Amino acid sequence: MKRTMYVLQNEDGLFYWKNENTSSSHGLKEGFENAFLFKTRQGAERRRKLPFLSKCEIREVELKLVKK
Repeated sequence: MKRTMYVLQNEDGLFYWKNENTSSSHGLKEGFENAFLFKTRQGAERRRKLPFLSKCEIREVELKLVKK
């Protein structure tokens, strides 16, 4: 099973992150493991309208469930 999701990556390589429990806790952080995964491209585009995210690029992420 595969699924496409989206992340916002700034031109300096930082990723947009957001705390799931507190909407006021967000920003840009180093490392993909900190990236917030958007379910839809539209959701990523809406968030990118924030001034500090305007130069971010929307990147596709493909998730694959691996059975071992």
